[in-house]
Amino acid sequence: LRDAVPANTTYVADSLTLNGLPVGRPDGGVSPLVAGIPISSSDLTPPLPSAGAGTINPGESATIEFNLQVNAGVPGGTLITNQALVGSTELLDLLTDGDGNPATGPEPTVVVVGDVQQLSITKQVAVVGGGAALAGSQLEYIVRVANIGAVPAYDVVITDDLDAAIPGQLAYVAPSVTMNGSAAGVTVAGSLITANYSGEYGPLQPGESILLRFRAVIDPGLPIGSTVTNTGVVRWNDPTVTASASVSLDVGGIPGIGVLNGGVWHDADFDRTTGGSERRLEGWIVDLYRNGQLLQSFVTDASGVFRIGAVAPNDTNGDQYELRFRAPDAGANSAALGRTESAFTNGLQTIRDIVVSSGSNLQGLDLPIDPNGVVYDSIRRAPVAGVTLTLLNASGGAVVPSLCFDDPTQQGQVTRGDGYYKFDLNFSQAGCPSGANYLISIVVPGLGFVAGQSQIIPPSSSASTAPFSVPACSGGTADAILATTEHCEAQRSEFPPPPSVLARTSGTGYHVHLTLDASLRPGSSQLFNNHIAVDPVLEGVVAITKTTPSIHVSRGDLVPYEITVRNTLGSLLDPVSIVDRFPAGFRYVEGSARIDGASVEPTISDRELVFAGLSIDPLSERTVQLLLAVGAGVTDGEYTNRAWVLNELNGLAISDQTSAIVRLVPDPTFDCTDVLGKVFDDANRNGLQDGGERGL
Repeated sequence: LRDAVPANTTYVADSLTLNGLPVGRPDGGVSPLVAGIPISSSDLTPPLPSAGAGTINPGESATIEFNLQVNAGVPGGTLITNQALVGSTELLDLLTDGDGNPATGPEPTVVVVGDVQQLSITKQVAVVGGGAALAGSQLEYIVRVANIGAVPAYDVVITDDLDAAIPGQLAYVAPSVTMNGSAAGVTVAGSLITANYSGEYGPLQPGESILLRFRAVIDPGLPIGSTVTNTGVVRWNDPTVTASASVSLDVGGIPGIGVLNGGVWHDADFDRTTGGSERRLEGWIVDLYRNGQLLQSFVTDASGVFRIGAVAPNDTNGDQYELRFRAPDAGANSAALGRTESAFTNGLQTIRDIVVSSGSNLQGLDLPIDPNGVVYDSIRRAPVAGVTLTLLNASGGAVVPSLCFDDPTQQGQVTRGDGYYKFDLNFSQAGCPSGANYLISIVVPGLGFVAGQSQIIPPSSSASTAPFSVPACSGGTADAILATTEHCEAQRSEFPPPPSVLARTSGTGYHVHLTLDASLRPGSSQLFNNHIAVDPVLEGVVAITKTTPSIHVSRGDLVPYEITVRNTLGSLLDPVSIVDRFPAGFRYVEGSARIDGASVEPTISDRELVFAGLSIDPLSERTVQLLLAVGAGVTDGEYTNRAWVLNELNGLAISDQTSAIVRLVPDPTFDCTDVLGKVFDDANRNGLQDGGERGL
């Protein structure tokens, strides 16, 4: 139970009891109910419940008593209004009901100072048929007037003007108005409803009450979130005193509770509103906190939108509501990527001091993010998670202190699945002076990526070059998007460059050596669309085979070879070279080479054939055919021809080596000797085949 001390009163020290047991003593004159106390039913006390252990058993109840002292000098007729709030795990927060009548809703307990003629008025609203108060819906209003004084009230008249707040928002539904269940004494003139109680029933006696009911329809053209306010006024025979009560709700809201709405998107043009092509962020988590305790968590839909319903009002009890935004895969080292946009207190991915009234439908509780860029794979062009980014002072290489950032986690931040990073420098420390030069240092994940900065798409400015001046860039020729004059972009798109944008062209330019300052332009301390490339390990991403139909060859033979390369990646490989190293004594046959059937001449360097400037489409093959001639001076034996594929941008192999082996054998015509002889019967043993000696 929580209960604030009402105005014009003072809490009486050590007067609080729970089921007759003293609570929080000594309390020093500060009501423990302001912070809230755990409550248990009378069958469970003593002992008093500990924090978080308050329990009310089925069919049981708890009684809390305390004393308030009316302050000296409070004028007679002053109303002392008090209402407490009960919170539990199973139910929404419940307000205490002053009159004990559930039909009229939870009403505050009202005490009048002095013994004078005094009326109280309360007002409630409900949607006919239940649900949200949409444009075109019918509302039912209940106005209750009670004589809380000790003497009768005369000439009691209740009026309600539907156009009093904003004309045209509400239209009376005839014939819906009744006073204490009857249409007697009630008139309607345009938007003004008048209920003359005393003219119909006489004076309103002490303890008696009036119940006025009527219906009104919301203008069908009112936009979502519009606030509709209606006020009832009661007058009686004291001409100096009137009492009024108002009730408000927002179009789309539900009476009795509040609704919170907002969205999360990448604000590429920095206008703090969602544009047609800007990326909506699905799956972001929105946590609702009350007084520092997490109440519920919600997830943005495919449009990046969230809606939180059934939020207990806090406009009268002092509760503090806060929204905290986080990405679905955020961790302890994930950087904040944007500042919220709302009518309340905004911060980095946080909205504080949210005020929720009954029936409110709060709109525009938004998080537009504006990251500095994306860390991405230089080949696949996809975001890379797990990259650690650190900002260094370029003059000495020292790590910039974490207090130099609006979000200290940004120093040493680790990218998530979308690859976003951001540095919100505040230049508040000696280690981060305004106008200094800074270096972005990256450490890539241990597996699958090459350490250090990209060699395939190197930065346009680095530690070995002059820094890129961000303050001088905004709106200048170096700015990729001139329309955003207060911000500087390294590239035109908020997304990493696609494979169709060739590496090392202006469309892939980015900077890691920057000059930043704290001048008035919001973009002078940050560079946007500054997408940083990292190189994947590409060894083996191209499958390569080399074959020849000639297993045995001779000197002077022409040997055909075929090299087949296949890109196993889902990304274009460009530019690449196919290198063929042939054996000593072999030579390339000029004009014999073909790539995919088209004649192409390689560059010959020593014993290497280089087919340069090639591209290999994703998951596709290319075939090279060529002829080698076997030289006259080649000796017998095995000869191996090898081939592989190189990435031309960094000179590294992106395939294994493949080989084809041929064996040189003697030529039967030119290389082999004929041995001739006779076998005969040498009858006279003279070693010659004489006449008559027969051959065997």
